[in-house]
Amino acid sequence: MIAGPSLLIGLPLAMVPIVYLLRRWEKLAAFLSAVTTAAVAGLCLHLPLDRPSWIFGFVVDLGRTVRVLGREFALLETGRLTIAFVFGVATALFLFARWISQGRSFFPLGLLILGLLNCVILIRHLLFSVLFLATASIIAVFIVQGGRRGSAEGAFRYLMSTILAFPPLLVSIWLMEQYALNPDEVGLIHSAIAFLMVGFAIFLAVVPFHGWVPAIAAEAPPLVTALILTVMQAIVLLLMLNLLGSHLWLAENPRFFWTLRVVGLAMVVWGGFSSPFQRDFGHLWGYAALNDMGWVLASLGMTSPSGLSIALWQFASRTVAMVMGAMGLAVMRHRARGEAGFAQLRGAARRLPFSAAGLILSGLSLAGFPFTIGFPSRWAAFSLVASHVGNWLKLGAGWPLLLILADGGVAAGYLRGLNALLSSSPDPDLKPEPALTSIVILSTILLCLVLSIYPQPLLVCIRSAAGSLASPSP
Repeated sequence: MIAGPSLLIGLPLAMVPIVYLLRRWEKLAAFLSAVTTAAVAGLCLHLPLDRPSWIFGFVVDLGRTVRVLGREFALLETGRLTIAFVFGVATALFLFARWISQGRSFFPLGLLILGLLNCVILIRHLLFSVLFLATASIIAVFIVQGGRRGSAEGAFRYLMSTILAFPPLLVSIWLMEQYALNPDEVGLIHSAIAFLMVGFAIFLAVVPFHGWVPAIAAEAPPLVTALILTVMQAIVLLLMLNLLGSHLWLAENPRFFWTLRVVGLAMVVWGGFSSPFQRDFGHLWGYAALNDMGWVLASLGMTSPSGLSIALWQFASRTVAMVMGAMGLAVMRHRARGEAGFAQLRGAARRLPFSAAGLILSGLSLAGFPFTIGFPSRWAAFSLVASHVGNWLKLGAGWPLLLILADGGVAAGYLRGLNALLSSSPDPDLKPEPALTSIVILSTILLCLVLSIYPQPLLVCIRSAAGSLASPSP
């Protein structure tokens, strides 16, 4: 009998050396990587947790607990949904990388990172979850650089953020263990919460620890950026939500949720008002992602029972938009010899219409623009936040207008980019986009438009995920 944790961790890790040996044949490596991630996502979605199942002549017990060196690995309902989400996103990225290379190390190291992230989800010990997360983040530095020569600012900043986030989380874990031994020492709890907030703030790129996001968005291969800003941050959020569910003293601490609201709104404002001044799509994409992530954190910080559902809805919409933007930007950089500046891409929409449409629609979705996938969830988040935040921060009735202007700043930045893309002077050396990538991007665009008008199928998945998590209310 094969235990679920052994299969979910072992399958992607077993494929790493195979894909590494085949890395020079990128199409084959992409196919094998995508098949592996799709298989893991399918197993999590279709196999039950409460009984064994037969798969190709093997008995698989997905819910069976495994002990390794005294540490317990177990798959819960929340973990199953998270792994299905993470590996589903990875499948889409691996398949698209078949046509637009993201570096030969993208496939083997991507599978290695996914295997380590499964360890984060499955292990029942916070210290080792943090260790696996830090290891995966450090390995991600190599695919951020992607074998490129020249500037390594994005990779360096991401590496430094990981190194800086790791010690505060370790200290907070030690303080929690000390509090378990000395429950009368209330000061230990306050210190643990402070260190936890610093560690998660760095991992989630909270202002002023945000510098690595626009840096990797500008320099890293676009699909790698999407992997980090969706998959990696989803695991960080899951880790934070699991902490809230397992530690009553944290879930009942109003300072933690107040901090989530404040830092989330700071990200909304900073990302929004920085976007109109960008001159290339990489940096603009990074600041738009900051603005959108701020809404996720602000929604989580609400004391309303709907805050968690809205935050998950925001993150799901963000993921689709980020993947679509990564596809469009990857094609445009590939055809423009690595350039992503407005000046270098003038008139590119005439030669790369679907890539340009995907890139612009992605940015408008991150801004919560009407008739995009980001609009319904942003409207729900805005309604929730704007009705309470003025009283909390004593900023009066003008505060909602500031939030609207911040989102408008992201939209304005992308509309400036659209104006450059529609210029009448395309580069004569700019080759048309590949037909298959155009079909994939067009399919993603249609999906975004459909979900913007009819979000009910997405909401069904969101309610299922929210129901499996303990609602974080103080």
